[in-house]
Amino acid sequence: MNDLPLLHESIVDESEIDGLGHMNVRFYVARASTANFKLLSSLGVTAEDGQSLKRTDTYNRFHREQFAGTRLGVFGGLTSIEGQTGLSGYYEIRNLDDDHLAASFIVTTNLVDRATESIVPITKLSPDRLAEAHVAIAAHGQPRSLKLTPPKQVTLEEMEPLISDESKPGNMNGRREGLVLAEDCDDTGRLKEDVDPMFVMFRPQPGEDLKNMGPPIQRDAQGRRYSFAMMEIRNISWHLPRLGDTILSMSADITFGDKWRHTRRWIFAKESGLLLGISDHAAVCMDLDARKAIPIPADIRESMERLSLPDYA
Repeated sequence: MNDLPLLHESIVDESEIDGLGHMNVRFYVARASTANFKLLSSLGVTAEDGQSLKRTDTYNRFHREQFAGTRLGVFGGLTSIEGQTGLSGYYEIRNLDDDHLAASFIVTTNLVDRATESIVPITKLSPDRLAEAHVAIAAHGQPRSLKLTPPKQVTLEEMEPLISDESKPGNMNGRREGLVLAEDCDDTGRLKEDVDPMFVMFRPQPGEDLKNMGPPIQRDAQGRRYSFAMMEIRNISWHLPRLGDTILSMSADITFGDKWRHTRRWIFAKESGLLLGISDHAAVCMDLDARKAIPIPADIRESMERLSLPDYA
């Protein structure tokens, strides 16, 4: 039974449904982010002029699909304060009609200087206020496949010869670019807090279907409609790109199984080579009509095996 405080309520809009027929990843993240900043504001944790609060590490685990018209609530609180430099919180998104768990999040937030992007100590939260908002991370909210340890730092120069520019429908490996537009940025010209670089890179391109979001839908040798559904995601953000920057995603599977894959995206500012962040995705190959996991088709698996980088796990 859920006993976490309710922080945010909403209804899933039809516009939030992607090509797989369920609420898209970005709208889970947006709800958890809104609840996180609402909680911090209620505790008096705010940014001064020249500063901003930023999610620097966001882990989320998906538990059940959600559909248009569903009433959702975000519940949670803080789990720790780390050396006066960061706050960690735990959040659950639940269906308010029957209380089933839709998704869970572990979020680290930092106060940063906008000009330098350096971390600023959080001094406004007293131990007493932290204790008031403290919650424990539920067992079902802990990572299942992904790890929360720091990933290996890499350079663009190092990754260039390792990541293929091969393009294949449904293949999560390879390279993808996206231009940061004015609509993506805040008043300082940096990417907005609630705009994930992944969604800049995977903005529909000329010739792509503008009506659907999410990974492409394909058919296997048996004629089944399938795609890759996200089960866990971890996003680490060190730097935010600026207006006009080209974001470059360099992706490879670092491990996989019969029905699942763990893909890592190294995200760079193309012009400067700056490593902006790292995004890990654990996804399952899903029969979209039976709504169940199936073995990864042989042609996709061949590409995964050939392009994988297990040494970077």
